Amino acid sequence: MTMNRIVSIASLFAAQVLSAQSFVPDGRVNPDEHTVLMAVDAPLPAGCKKFQPHGHGKFYVERWTRSDQVFLWEVNVPATDVYAVNVLARRTAAAPLEIGVSCAGQVVTGHLAGAWERQSLAGTLRLPAGKTTITLAARGTNFAASVMSVELVRPAVRERLQKAALALRADTEWMRQARYGLMAHWTSQSFPRHGPRKTYAEAVKVFDVEKFADQVKATGAGFLVLSTSHAEMYFPAPIRALDHVLPGRTTERDLVAELAVALGKRGIRLMLYYNPGSSADPTWLRACGFWETDTRKLFGNLMAVIQEIGERYGDKLAGWWFDDGAVSYYYRSAPWEKLTRAAKAGNPQRVVGYNPWVLPVPTAFQDFHCGEGFNDPGDHRSRRDGLQVCATLTTDGDWGHFRQDSEIGNPRWTAEQMAQYIPQFAAHKVVPIFNVEIYQDGSLSPRTVEMFQQARRILK
Repeated sequence: MTMNRIVSIASLFAAQVLSAQSFVPDGRVNPDEHTVLMAVDAPLPAGCKKFQPHGHGKFYVERWTRSDQVFLWEVNVPATDVYAVNVLARRTAAAPLEIGVSCAGQVVTGHLAGAWERQSLAGTLRLPAGKTTITLAARGTNFAASVMSVELVRPAVRERLQKAALALRADTEWMRQARYGLMAHWTSQSFPRHGPRKTYAEAVKVFDVEKFADQVKATGAGFLVLSTSHAEMYFPAPIRALDHVLPGRTTERDLVAELAVALGKRGIRLMLYYNPGSSADPTWLRACGFWETDTRKLFGNLMAVIQEIGERYGDKLAGWWFDDGAVSYYYRSAPWEKLTRAAKAGNPQRVVGYNPWVLPVPTAFQDFHCGEGFNDPGDHRSRRDGLQVCATLTTDGDWGHFRQDSEIGNPRWTAEQMAQYIPQFAAHKVVPIFNVEIYQDGSLSPRTVEMFQQARRILK
């Protein structure tokens, strides 16, 4: 394939992406960070298919089954240098599969495992300065695979970043001592048990902090992860940095501070869930710079908000559960060290996790694995990353109570099942986080609370 043909395909693909309002990378190789080349940003090989191609997230390409299905990226290298190469992929069939990444007549190779992993390829590539093409290919018989990305990083930078990440790690022993936590998606889209929902500001005003804290205490959870932004960007406190980006999305009442105090009196730590933005909130996406190729505006806004929150609550905020780590932050080659330092502002022992879903962790700059999709207590998928492993599971019917005039259903486990489940996680040093539905008035389902209470009695 000629270079002109590669460039024309890449230009056509970029135009299609722009028309769909999606983030378009600039193709620049950053010599001081990991550079991410997403499979979904390469011209799609015939027969391959993008997983969930619409919306704000970028996932991976599946149906990679033939050696002629080749992925190509045109990149711009600032200066000739040597780069190590990782491939984030999985083999979906039993047949062995060799993969190779090539550039300027050189190739580095490796073999894919049967689960999602970050495969470091043997050797390095000397990338020439200026525009050049990176190629990913596979060789095997009757193979089947999915591919997420290729990563480029200079070996010295990889070593420096790994040391910096380890130096920022917080002690997660308290999470294991807690045994398990709760997560509650209380958001602008939450509904009451009956009738229409209030505005977010009105709902914050009438949230019954003491009743909610009593219910959390009754479940036996040692910490709570409260969702702030989810589908829409709101925050239940007066945060200036957020008002600077988009006025009207904060509240006068500082619900987070009140919850931290109420939970703290009951021996429960508070963490916050945060999502950088979703297609459900186009106003926020435009205001914060979500779609801009130059990511400095987006990450500058996110870090300003996160840092102000961290400094506001200090040691009353025990952690962050950042959603879409692998499908929103990652594909932008995020400044992970800066993000994590901002997240730990006001409390260097604050724990941080960037949710990868079932994909490989996006960065070493975190303390725990969020574990969405980890249902098996013995799942060892993130052990080699050196992180505290969590398992975030839905306890009721959905992540949040997003249906009008409906009751929260029965929990998915009986008390007897839960009493068996919790010790299984503890035996593997995995910390489960049980997401529970919550009504807009701030109350949990009495049936769910009772299930946890009965499980505790059985465990005792």
